[in-house]
Amino acid sequence: MKRRNKTIFDKDGSSIDDPFLSYIKGYSRLEAASRDSMSLFNETMFIRNSLFPLRDVPVSDRPGYVTHERDYFSFECDNPTIKDDLEKYFTDKYSQYRDNLYGNGDDIGGFLNMIAYQLMVTGISFYRTYWDEIDVNSNKYVLPADFDYLRDSTMKIKKRNGHIAEYLQKYSIITYYFTNKNYFKGYGDKKIPRKVSFLPEEVFYCRYSISSDSPAKASLRYLKQIKKFWDFGLDKAKSGADPDDHSLSVEKTRYVAYADENRKYDLVKSKIRTIFHYLTEGNNLKMTQYYDVYRVIRYKKFLNTMRSYLVHEFNKQVMEVVAKKNNFNSVPRLRYDGFLTNKELDAAFDDYKKGRLSFDDLIETTIKKA
Repeated sequence: MKRRNKTIFDKDGSSIDDPFLSYIKGYSRLEAASRDSMSLFNETMFIRNSLFPLRDVPVSDRPGYVTHERDYFSFECDNPTIKDDLEKYFTDKYSQYRDNLYGNGDDIGGFLNMIAYQLMVTGISFYRTYWDEIDVNSNKYVLPADFDYLRDSTMKIKKRNGHIAEYLQKYSIITYYFTNKNYFKGYGDKKIPRKVSFLPEEVFYCRYSISSDSPAKASLRYLKQIKKFWDFGLDKAKSGADPDDHSLSVEKTRYVAYADENRKYDLVKSKIRTIFHYLTEGNNLKMTQYYDVYRVIRYKKFLNTMRSYLVHEFNKQVMEVVAKKNNFNSVPRLRYDGFLTNKELDAAFDDYKKGRLSFDDLIETTIKKA
C-alpha cells in the first residue's frame, strides 16, 4: 500500500497554531472556556462523547459479557466488492489497509466527534484531505490517506458564484516572522509559505448551521456570572473556616444565603445548556416530569441533527470525490445505524403526552435506546 510519509508538516501547509490570530478572532477565549470545568467543559465534552459513543455489545461466545465498541457505520454501494473494500478501509478500526487515517480520532466515529467538538466551540472545522493511491484487497483506489487538522484561525473561504472556489490558509506576520521560526521549516529546511491555497477537494470543512454563533460563543456573556458564583463559594468557605477574616468579599458572604446564590448559578447554567441543547442541571431548579422528558427528547433530537449533518457532509465532500476520482458508476454513501430517528422520538413523546406510554416505559423503550 502506497503511503505518504506522515508528519505534522507538509510542503505546502500545516496545522501550526497562530496564537495572534486566535486571540484577535476570539477563538483562544472560546477554546479556554471549553477546557475549563467551571465554564463550558461539561457541555462541549458530553455532547462530543454522546454523538457516536462507546456502547456495550454482547460477546457471542461468552454469555453475560459485553465488549465496549463503537460500530455504527456501513456503506451503501451497488458494487459489493467496492462496498466491502470501503468498509474495510473507512470503518474497520483494526483494518490493515489504513494507518491512523483519522489522527487522534482513531476511527470515523471519533473523527466526527472531534469535528462536532470544534463546531460547539468555534463554529467551524477544517481538515486537510490528503488523496493517495491505496491498495485494498489488491484493488487500487484513490482515497483519503490522511485527515489533518488545520487551525481554524488561519483559514479563509473564497467563493465564486456562491460556491467554494478555494480555501486559503494565511498566517499572521507576527506568528510567521517573530515566533517559533523553526515551526515553519518543512522538508529539507525549505520554509513553508505564509499563505497556502487549497482546492475544495483538499479540505473537509464543516460549519455549525443550527445558529449563527457557536454555542460557546453565544454562552460567553454568562461566564462572568458563573465565575462570580465560584468566587462566592470560595469566599463563603473562608468565612466559615476563618472567623477572623473580615476582608470585604469574605464578610459579604456571611450575610448571603448559599442556596440563593446557588439558584442564581443554576438559572444561568440552564440558559447555557439551553443554548447547547443539552440537559438541564441543578438541584435548585425543579421542573415537571413532562418538561424533564421534553428536554431529554429535545437533546436526543439535537444529537440526531448533528449526526445527520456530519455524515451528510462526509458523503458530499469525501465520498462524491472518491466516486469521481475512481470513475464509479454511482456514489457510495456512508450511513449510520443504532439510534432512534427524530420521527420515532416524536412518536414516543406523543404517546407519552396522550397517556399511552408511561414515564417508566418511555425511559426503557426510548430514552435509553436513543
